[in-house]
Amino acid sequence: MNQLMLTAFYDSVNKNIGPTLMWVFLLLMAIELLYVMAKYLGSGSKEK
Repeated sequence: MNQLMLTAFYDSVNKNIGPTLMWVFLLLMAIELLYVMAKYLGSGSKEK
């Protein structure tokens, strides 16, 4: 079972599925970072 998982992981990286997933998650993390920055930095201080 372990050999099957290692082979599947190697095939996914070797056939350009791994780098594609990396770029997709990197793009999603950048969008999330921009959203959080806009939410917290754009709201201003509401304390009185």
